[in-house]
Amino acid sequence: MAGRKSTDSPKRFDETEITERQGDVLKMVVGGYIDQAQPISSFYIIENFDVGLSSATIRSVFADLERKGYLYSPHRSSGRVPTEKAYRFFVENLDRLGVGLIDEDQRKVQSEYLKHQFRMPEILDVTSKVLSMLTSYAAVVLSPEPEQAVLKHIELIDMGQDEVLVILVTRSGAVYSRSVFLENRIPGDTLRQISRRLNERFKGMDLAEMRTRLQGLESQAADSLRLSPDGIDGEQQYLPMIARTIADNFDPVREKETVYTAGLDQLYSQLAASGRGPKRLNELGELFDSHDFLRGIFKKSTSLDDIDIVIQGDVDDRFDGLSIISASYKMGEKNIGSLGVVGPNRMDYVRVMGTVEYIRRLISNMITRISN
Repeated sequence: MAGRKSTDSPKRFDETEITERQGDVLKMVVGGYIDQAQPISSFYIIENFDVGLSSATIRSVFADLERKGYLYSPHRSSGRVPTEKAYRFFVENLDRLGVGLIDEDQRKVQSEYLKHQFRMPEILDVTSKVLSMLTSYAAVVLSPEPEQAVLKHIELIDMGQDEVLVILVTRSGAVYSRSVFLENRIPGDTLRQISRRLNERFKGMDLAEMRTRLQGLESQAADSLRLSPDGIDGEQQYLPMIARTIADNFDPVREKETVYTAGLDQLYSQLAASGRGPKRLNELGELFDSHDFLRGIFKKSTSLDDIDIVIQGDVDDRFDGLSIISASYKMGEKNIGSLGVVGPNRMDYVRVMGTVEYIRRLISNMITRISN
């Protein structure tokens, strides 16, 4: 088929549920409704697409799609409006190549990032604002789990008596510090030797793996002491105690991921304009404000390499009318967090996907550079 809109994307639908002709017409209706925000009539289809079908045939297809739950008619004799089932079909059969940002938008993005320092929290906070600015929807960015951060440097500092300050610096720029108390005071020179040894062993390792290795290191060092108690140096003598103490005091990196949001007020305004009542808006606001719902949704996207689209009303009735487009971002080759957009079902999926793809590649490059 040829026309203003392309309908030749791959067919992934079940033909026992919907025929190829019905699928083509359904995509035209959804695409038209996204563009026009008005019920789509058979006349609109004929005027805008070279379908080779009569108005009566298109109305018959509409009726079939309505019976199958893909369309509904808000008023008698009016055009049709897509249901969430129709949006799900649309995104499952969407050409996911997307579009790039126009030059003007790229300049806006670069200008926003240049206003801030290149540190992980600032990058993620600005990213949520940039995504919302470009799409006019709510934007969410999920930080990496602290335990997944990669160690850049560890330092042990003698604080006097039996207190040692443990400082962990990650490649993303995060700094975790914790005072720990040892069974015996360790000489400053020995602490510096142990710091060098720990950096040699653990630099470039994520913090979760480091904790596991520390527990193993304590056992190995203790065995070594038992086998050769004579002639050991200070480092070997104190290493089991240091390893155990650090491994037992990883609380600073057991926190939840940080959720950065922007544009939620725009989303509420859009939903209110579409007819969602104050009570349901308040319920939605409470869920979003807690961040637990958003954290759960976007955490799943961290492990994905492709852009994910969820018609959220299919998952939970409280979120009917909402779609979420999300994707992971990387440090080097490793997925470390996710970002995306929450908006109404009637969104320009191709444009938003292109925006999400551009931004996630941009911040992946930025984060990789600052981590080296």
